[in-house]
Amino acid sequence: MILGFDVGGSKISMFLSDRNGNILKRSRVRTPDFKRPEDLIEQIVKMSNDAEHSAPSEIETVSVVFAGAVDGKKGIIRSSPNLFGGMEIPLSDILEDILKKTVYIENDATATAISEKIFGNGKAFSNFIYLTLSTGIGGGIFMNNRVYRGATGMAGEFGHMVVDPDGPLCGCGRKGCFEAVAGGKAAVRIMDSLKAYERSECLQKIPREQVEAKEIFECAENGDMVSMEVVASLTKNMEEGIASLINLFDPEAVMIGGGLSNSRKLVFDEIVKNAPKMMATMEREVKFFRTSQVTVELSPMAVVLYEEEIPGFNIERIIKEMKERISLARERKEAYK
Repeated sequence: MILGFDVGGSKISMFLSDRNGNILKRSRVRTPDFKRPEDLIEQIVKMSNDAEHSAPSEIETVSVVFAGAVDGKKGIIRSSPNLFGGMEIPLSDILEDILKKTVYIENDATATAISEKIFGNGKAFSNFIYLTLSTGIGGGIFMNNRVYRGATGMAGEFGHMVVDPDGPLCGCGRKGCFEAVAGGKAAVRIMDSLKAYERSECLQKIPREQVEAKEIFECAENGDMVSMEVVASLTKNMEEGIASLINLFDPEAVMIGGGLSNSRKLVFDEIVKNAPKMMATMEREVKFFRTSQVTVELSPMAVVLYEEEIPGFNIERIIKEMKERISLARERKEAYK
């Protein structure tokens, strides 16, 4: 049995699954206002213990996917803007000591790319990228049938690729990042620049301070022409960024997820139609797919299956386990003297 956690800024989802990807149990709690890393660890341990009592068989492995900079090879959370800022946490080692189980951790977008490879449309491709379009923008990369994490596990931070040097300031400190011009907060910024709120009867039904990307998209989906202008401008920025990613990675396919892509007609279909054209003379055939919610949910389990299928990528864990076995063998040898 595999116990999976998806830790985000607003909620923690837990899934109990068999190794075929069948979810047997799920639960969700709001992410508490953690003051320190120990609070998150206590929450995961509590939910793990609760799941253990109701599991039909023994839970062998725990997997935690996390919105933040994660080094899955070493089991370390390097930074977590929505929880603990830049604090580095050796989460795998801590949880393994407490739960006495193998624990894997992974960045949530990379984990979804892995899930696409195992359970989704990625099965058909050796080279593809996964892109999540939401408040933030991130992604995962498959090269030659292997996930690519980079030197420190931080590959796929697509949201912090500059697409407009004169653009708005991003949370990372640079100007014109993909996330700053095409993420959820950019929708409100574009609304202001186009004076869309003042021109839209639909948007004016909502107090100005409560308008976010969700409300703009709902008005656009309901046929509000002004809101459609905002979404079209936002989508054009998405297309520019995606075209650059295609030029950079030369993928066979692009998998797209995240809340902003839920509008198939206004966003996804427009990306499919226009992003390849933005490569001009470098235009090529690239397939586009929407990532299903089921694939996202299965991402913690997919990380475990990928680790076990291709263990060589996680050499640090193998070395650690070898040292533990050698140490145990020495202790036994000493005991028989």
